Amino acid sequence: MVVYLECNGNPVENREKLQQALDLGGTVHVQNPGTYDVSGTLFIDDNTALLFDPGITIKRSDAEAKNHPFIVNRGTFTNKWNHNIRIEGLHLITNHVDPDHFSIYPGLRGHLAFLRIRDLVIRDYECLDLTKLGYGIHVCSFENLFFEQLHIEGDKDGVHLSDGRNFVIRDSRIGTSDDGIALNAYDYSLSTATYGLLENGVVENCYDLDVHKQTGNFCRMLGGCWTDWYSGMIVQNSTLAVYDGHLYSVALPLPPIPHDPPLTSTVPPTHKEGIQEFGGIPWRYVKPHNGEYEASCRNITFRNIHLQKPRFGFGFTFEQGLWAESVPKGMKMPVISNLLFENIIAECDLMYVFGGLHPAVNIQVNDSVLSSPTVIASVVKNQKPEDYPLMDFTFRNVTYRTSAGYTQEVAPGRKILVKQL
Repeated sequence: MVVYLECNGNPVENREKLQQALDLGGTVHVQNPGTYDVSGTLFIDDNTALLFDPGITIKRSDAEAKNHPFIVNRGTFTNKWNHNIRIEGLHLITNHVDPDHFSIYPGLRGHLAFLRIRDLVIRDYECLDLTKLGYGIHVCSFENLFFEQLHIEGDKDGVHLSDGRNFVIRDSRIGTSDDGIALNAYDYSLSTATYGLLENGVVENCYDLDVHKQTGNFCRMLGGCWTDWYSGMIVQNSTLAVYDGHLYSVALPLPPIPHDPPLTSTVPPTHKEGIQEFGGIPWRYVKPHNGEYEASCRNITFRNIHLQKPRFGFGFTFEQGLWAESVPKGMKMPVISNLLFENIIAECDLMYVFGGLHPAVNIQVNDSVLSSPTVIASVVKNQKPEDYPLMDFTFRNVTYRTSAGYTQEVAPGRKILVKQL
């Protein structure tokens, strides 16, 4: 179906035209170059392609005063998985219309936002004005993602993924003040919708552009863990717990503040949607429990990556603070594993290339130009250095920008092995 929007037209009417076409499914083709104001949120369902001709720009409008994503899959609200959705040629101006923490669905904060999705393709997506809260793309619980020719800039994460498997991000330019690519298997309670294993991915032919603030990572891999709920458990913002076959997360009013004495949960959460208080603790419903008690990343390849911004390269991290504590006291840390880096080019001196608080094993780096410090390995609070497994790197045909060559900053007691071949 072909759709013609109105330049300088009513943004509500433009949204209604697009939504009526999307409701029919199939291919929706937006034609006629121009800049079009569109308000609100578009909902997309199975077997639907949304295509924009060259020269078309969509500018978000706050005409409906809703701080929600621009596109969301319908399965987000029906507890079903969507499949076979394609978006091509979308050049989006956010115009400071920004999803907030609670958004249309708590924790789902992308301008393009998907929860429970199989076979999602996003190609030739441009968004250059991300602001405080909304990610360029946010996907939670997925199978088979293919993202190509992205150009994303601004303050927040470019691509933000949580639990899922089989993804490709390629041929893209990202210049953000927060993480360019966030592989956040774990995250703050209202920064993700779900948690779990994030695996089997390829990130290739991508540039970390030296624009905006020099903060964050080109790619951050964030993990964490949780336990079964029990009466008397100490909780804080983002604490996760399993009760009666379901996973819940504490979602305190923001920003979180210190509590003395600490918050203690004595009444278990039992709801199946949204956020409700139990015993004075606001719990967010996450999902049915699948037997997992940890979130981490594994089996991921990074190939042909050009690091042009002097910030952190690849972060293996936990959160520890008021917003979240990835590894509560007494719990075993998850491990990042099986990472392959090929042709990683540090075009400037980075704050570090690889590193962080998270245990990581079986890391191979081939045919790359790196900077110093090359590896940083710290220790998360509530853990001891001896609790960490051996962090092992194998470098093959790796050179360095300066005569300092390979250097590392490793916390006392952490075990690290680096083979340079």
